[in-house]
Amino acid sequence: MKNLKSLLLLTALVSMVGCVNTVTRNDQGIMPAYQDWQEGRYPQPIEPVFEAAKRAINSFGNTTREGTDVSGANPVRLVEGWINQRAIYVRLEQVQPQETVARVQVRTRWGGTDLSTAREVVERIAVELQ
Repeated sequence: MKNLKSLLLLTALVSMVGCVNTVTRNDQGIMPAYQDWQEGRYPQPIEPVFEAAKRAINSFGNTTREGTDVSGANPVRLVEGWINQRAIYVRLEQVQPQETVARVQVRTRWGGTDLSTAREVVERIAVELQ
């Protein structure tokens, strides 16, 4: 009986835990109740910022995937990679012809966030653009 209660409790706990979306929108799930990404705005078109984002990620770790999201009206580029055994997701969106917004999200192995690394990548993108 005690094992059955423990199993039911564990099952209920696992069913309440959901996946969390990444900024590149490759995972299904719910949005967290807190901001888990850092944003940077750059006064340049999307292509130079995209190349700078790849160089920034490669300076800390490596890129694993890059692509384009065609679901919206604005041009969007996506970059994913790994930094210090943490997954990094970067979404670049050109909001005006000479302005690009980057959202950087870093996830630990267990799904937690690493905002300090995300902030470093946002700053590194700005350095790579100069």
